[in-house]
Amino acid sequence: MANFLRANRKKLVGLAQIALSIVLLVWLLGRVGLGEVVATLARINWYWYALAFLLFQLNVVIRAYRWYVLLRALNDEPRFGYLVYLYYVGFFANNFIPSGFGGDLVKVVTLRQSHGHGSEALSSVLMERVTGLVGSSLIAIAALLWNTSAHAADVELPLILWLLIVVTAFGFPIAFFVARWADPIALLRRVYPKAPALPFYDKVERLVNTIHRYPLRALVSALLISLPFTLNLVLVQVTIADALNVHLPFGVFALFVPIIAIINLLPITFNGLGLREGIYTFLFVPVGVPAATAVSMSLAFYFLRFSAGLLGGLMIAIRSVVQFVRAPQQT
Repeated sequence: MANFLRANRKKLVGLAQIALSIVLLVWLLGRVGLGEVVATLARINWYWYALAFLLFQLNVVIRAYRWYVLLRALNDEPRFGYLVYLYYVGFFANNFIPSGFGGDLVKVVTLRQSHGHGSEALSSVLMERVTGLVGSSLIAIAALLWNTSAHAADVELPLILWLLIVVTAFGFPIAFFVARWADPIALLRRVYPKAPALPFYDKVERLVNTIHRYPLRALVSALLISLPFTLNLVLVQVTIADALNVHLPFGVFALFVPIIAIINLLPITFNGLGLREGIYTFLFVPVGVPAATAVSMSLAFYFLRFSAGLLGGLMIAIRSVVQFVRAPQQT
């Protein structure tokens, strides 16, 4: 039995993610009303939603450029257009591979096969994620300061929600800067010699070593690119909200969207389904958004990710056809 579990661990984890997504969605839709959610989505303004679709594609390009900058720092220079293509392939994989990191795995493997630099591919994908998280956190901090300043209207939220936002927003930048300019692994081993036996120690050590691989200039560039990426992600959500007739101050979205993006990276459910809808209701209901509308906002955003996956599938098909047509000419 133990051998069976070890051999099929990934499959079992994937099935567990799918099962949890189904359970969470059924529970949540049962509470807010499936009919109300469907009716809300049926009233969507397609002009605003089309704009959200275009802004989402712009974000794919921005993310690919951030990845390109990081790869160049490791003296690996694939074509920028090829990295954009790999991002769409990643979205395609995420729609069918049970894990928020399924697309990342596909990007790493494909880039390694085409360029032969496995360590650089893995390192760059990991660092692209990390700098994105830190950039999102910085935007959340700015929004937090704005929403709590005397010059902005107060956002009435429960104390536990404020604590979640503060801890999440400040935690990632602090951890990143400590990992980059200190030596937390060595300090931990001096304080606690048995640290290598701790759970996830190897992963943390690998992450710290990855951060140290990049020169300061590359990290600063990646972080600067992460700022317009996050702001554009906020604009995507604002246009989705407008499409569903939800009108809130921009600062509220700037505060909530980075937190959603950060928490949604947790590989708990399939492609974030169920978890993301719960986060939307947890954040937006206290500021006056009906629960069914909050769930609709989340599903509308998921459909954008799904559409990017469809575009990725179309690109794979077109690329395969082109390679098949060209193959006889090269022999």
